[in-house]
Amino acid sequence: MGNRSRFYAGLAAVALVVAVTAPGAAAPVAPRVERVVVAHVPLINFATLYVAMERGFLRDQGIEIELQRVASGTEAVAFLAQDRLDVGAIGLAASIFNAFNRGLEMRVVASTSSWGQRHGTRILARMDLFDSGEIRSVRDLRGRRVAVAGGAGSAGHYLFLIGARRGGIGPRDFELVNLPNPDHGPALRAGRVDASLTGSPFSSAALAQFLARPLLENFAPGTSTTVFAFSGGFMRTRPEVATRFLMALMTASRAMQGEQYLDPENVAAYKKYTGVRDEVLQGEPPLLYYPDLRIVTPTIVDMEKAFREAALADYAVAIPIEQMVDRRFQQEAVKRLGR
Repeated sequence: MGNRSRFYAGLAAVALVVAVTAPGAAAPVAPRVERVVVAHVPLINFATLYVAMERGFLRDQGIEIELQRVASGTEAVAFLAQDRLDVGAIGLAASIFNAFNRGLEMRVVASTSSWGQRHGTRILARMDLFDSGEIRSVRDLRGRRVAVAGGAGSAGHYLFLIGARRGGIGPRDFELVNLPNPDHGPALRAGRVDASLTGSPFSSAALAQFLARPLLENFAPGTSTTVFAFSGGFMRTRPEVATRFLMALMTASRAMQGEQYLDPENVAAYKKYTGVRDEVLQGEPPLLYYPDLRIVTPTIVDMEKAFREAALADYAVAIPIEQMVDRRFQQEAVKRLGR
């Protein structure tokens, strides 16, 4: 290029800059911020959501969250069915599988977390019954009263059923008592129940206070009973926003891997939304948060079967996985972010 050509090219570049920055020039249009309504049960299982909110990963995707607290996944399902919610951060339960069977458009789009090889949920036995030799294994719980948070058809009920299988105990071979996790230790001490399926950190507290003995620990690694679910309306009308929502959660999960799990920004998010204490974060094995938010379909299929066999389903034929799960959004999010 000759000197004259270079001169005119440079002049054109300057003119372009002046035109863009001159007074009265149209400002770049900011992308529209999309509001997404999310219901959650405040659990550490949903930590990716909280980290995505607090660290701006959702904002980076042009998403603003309206967070609504619910008592259970069953409560959230009613709102998802009416498209009053876009997303549910929920635990699976028998009532949710009944809703799937009725044709509810809601779909599981990602698993939130899963147990690792070590975890804090245990099946406990009353101290006096263990020490006397009356209860020394899960098989000895036949005919016994067992405390489970959420009662029949809950995720806790399913987790106890997994443990019960090891002792040849069926779903009708014990009496289920619905008690919140914090009440398990006192109930065992008072003799109101004989055993319990108790989550972290309350199982550790019961052992430390000599209220119970462990019957089963670190069982069923890889189990994932909590999910992110999208409403039918959200998937149909705003598929791009739905994909970007999962991209933000994946970014959060990737910022929580390994030693990053206890980064101060992450810990602040956990505490803000769940109230989890420092000693629990430091002392209990963390859940696994998959960097690709993979859907743990084996758990979903097994839960559905377990609740049918426990006569907690209002149908008899297994639900096809496609009627419960939609992989499109998770797969597209991985495609855009890379593995």
